[in-house]
Amino acid sequence: MRTRIVRCAALTASAICTVTVMTGCALFERRMEHNVKTEVSFSWWGKDARNEYTLDGLKAYQNSNKNVVVRPEYADFDGFKTRMDVEFFSDTTADIMQLNYSWLYEYSPDGEDFYDLNELSEYINLSAFDDDSLSYGTINGKLNALPTGTNCITFYYNKTMYDRYGLSLPENWSDLINAAEVMKSDEVYPVEMTKKAAYLSSVAYVEQVTGRKMLSDSGEFQYTSEDVRLMLAFYQEMLNKKVTKPAWDFDRNDLEKCLTAGVASWISDAEYYCEPAQKFGFDIVIGDYPKHKQAVSSGWYKKPTSVYAIKKNTKSPEEAAKLLDYLVNGEEMALLQGMGKGVPASKAALEALEARDMLDGIEYKANEKMANSEELEIMSPKLENQGVLDLFISTSESLYYGRAEIENASENLYNKMKELYK
Repeated sequence: MRTRIVRCAALTASAICTVTVMTGCALFERRMEHNVKTEVSFSWWGKDARNEYTLDGLKAYQNSNKNVVVRPEYADFDGFKTRMDVEFFSDTTADIMQLNYSWLYEYSPDGEDFYDLNELSEYINLSAFDDDSLSYGTINGKLNALPTGTNCITFYYNKTMYDRYGLSLPENWSDLINAAEVMKSDEVYPVEMTKKAAYLSSVAYVEQVTGRKMLSDSGEFQYTSEDVRLMLAFYQEMLNKKVTKPAWDFDRNDLEKCLTAGVASWISDAEYYCEPAQKFGFDIVIGDYPKHKQAVSSGWYKKPTSVYAIKKNTKSPEEAAKLLDYLVNGEEMALLQGMGKGVPASKAALEALEARDMLDGIEYKANEKMANSEELEIMSPKLENQGVLDLFISTSESLYYGRAEIENASENLYNKMKELYK
């Protein structure tokens, strides 16, 4: 009897243990399920200030979304495109990625290589963007990306210096040439241009004179060899008449040092170049988009500052979409970012900045001029082809230092441009 009782007690204890263990496993599994977090990766380029506010924004997002872990992937702009090429080819891109406007169409020429954000409109407030903003990232009816802001080449002048020389602010290319005649004895340039500004100024000049765009609406190359010659000759005139310093020698500090009385750059770079000069008490103002006196066309364009896209085969489209919405529309992100990526394209982000009186400064004024201008057309993404830009600058450098003649140089550049735009 005793043996039977012991055996029954052992079996009962065993059953209790088994139930306890099974119950414990179930609870553990439920806890594990509850604690599982979705990882979403996000890649961007930037310097320390941008990286800092972006990381702060992502940290705040994770604090409010405990089920998400955001993996940041960031680097300086130099070499970022090469890295993107490798990642796109090997299908190792981040779930959300910052792209240059031209890269979007390079990676997704038919609109099939990024997630169609229209399908994620349940999680992204697309109504915060106007039709122009949505058109930037729409390819063949598919919304591949959203813009962070809108950009154009803008001319900023040190009015204090122009006043001291007794000069009015330039309205056209002739005014800049005349200003150079006055300033060159002091070795001061009326304006300095970044490489992109020098290239797009030359493109603008050709269109103003001939009425012909470099690229058709469908992106086909339309220049003649004579157009390319005119483009090169214009920039050489700007260099030889000391209107501008060679773009390959551009120095962001020259404005505050009074070695130049102006700078031509993107709106999004305005504070970077202009703010130091403003701190010295100089009156930095926004000028007109220069034209030929008998211009038949404006020649100037606007485009997205950059765009955000979602990987087509992301494993977490819903979480990626929610994070993208936070990046472009979220109040907390907008306040941290300010105008670090230009004046926001999102109405929601704009309202957040406006409510805190954060829409101010040279960058905002330049954006207002752009927004109110009827001269600017939407830029073809192919116009920023990096290969064409590099060839234009290297050819211009060879001409400037007498290593080439314009007839041969323009013909060579024309043939190479045709190849790059095939």
